[in-house]
Amino acid sequence: MKFGVFWFALLAVTSGQAQTSAQEAKTAPLVQNPIVVQFMIDGIDSRSVRTAVANGAKALDDLMKQGVVADQYYCTSPAPRLALPDGTLPWGGSTSSNVAMHTGTHLFESRKIDDIFTSAKRAGIKSVFAGGSPNYKIFTDADFLYFGDELTDDQVIERGLYHFRKDGTRLIRLHLQHIRDAWKGPKDPTDPQSAYIQYFVKTVDPLLAKFIAGLKGAGAWDRTYIILGSDHGMGQTSASGHPQSVLSSWDTFMMFYGPGIKRGAKIPYAEGPDVAIMTNYLLGLPALKGHLDENVPANLRPVTGTFLKNIFEGAPAEMDHPRWVERYLKSGLPRGDQYVDYRAGMIKLLTEKGDR
Repeated sequence: MKFGVFWFALLAVTSGQAQTSAQEAKTAPLVQNPIVVQFMIDGIDSRSVRTAVANGAKALDDLMKQGVVADQYYCTSPAPRLALPDGTLPWGGSTSSNVAMHTGTHLFESRKIDDIFTSAKRAGIKSVFAGGSPNYKIFTDADFLYFGDELTDDQVIERGLYHFRKDGTRLIRLHLQHIRDAWKGPKDPTDPQSAYIQYFVKTVDPLLAKFIAGLKGAGAWDRTYIILGSDHGMGQTSASGHPQSVLSSWDTFMMFYGPGIKRGAKIPYAEGPDVAIMTNYLLGLPALKGHLDENVPANLRPVTGTFLKNIFEGAPAEMDHPRWVERYLKSGLPRGDQYVDYRAGMIKLLTEKGDR
């Protein structure tokens, strides 16, 4: 039986179950010893991707033609600090959107949330995180961690390849940060001559090509999944920021590539927590556990990301996605620049009767 036919049959069996988490998903890996890469490029969106591809970003163009792109992708709160109502910062200086891609949750009530790194560790799978910002020092659950302003994008790629070759890491989380250094304003994503797009084409895309070549050279490409996108969008000023009150800060880009995933296809919608769900699933791991802190109210603990069954061969493009972030953005609930505004609105949506 061909893989796509098998997958479609599996979906038919589970179609009557709830679609709001990965609990429905089988945990056996789709390929032997899969490698899953979260390849994040800070602050990009669908406009900058289109402009870069149209102006020479060949590695990204080729990957998109072989994978699935989300027509609409929203991150969780892009507020620059994940500060809870009591002023605490359980996740340091990281934005919630990064935490969401690791935990599969829309809320981040405690430092004690199950994540893709601890999930991999339980299965004996080694992981690496490398990113060019000091904010990433909080992600200590990875086996190998590199962070800091001084870490160049080239070094981020080198760290990923080094630990893949030396230690056999199969969960690789890379975050190219320094495209933000070229940002001059909101016209950049559609201006082929902007320093921002030029950096995308001349630096980021060759680094993607270098990383792919490293995996191919090691004979690992046929068992590799790449989830490529961004943690958040960008704002509407010349400042390199992403304020929560500005819609463009939420609007970013995400695509999926790998064995069993559709080629050259689109899905209507995805959001940040879904990335963790799919990363964990593609590694063949049991579902993430959500909040583990007993001090967190029970109704706020669950994983709330969605299993994107529609990225796989044989599955229809449409699926029942709860679209929590889109609901929040369209709800009329307060959307100031503080994370607590998002938190209050999301708690309201997630706990409304009949929605869960």
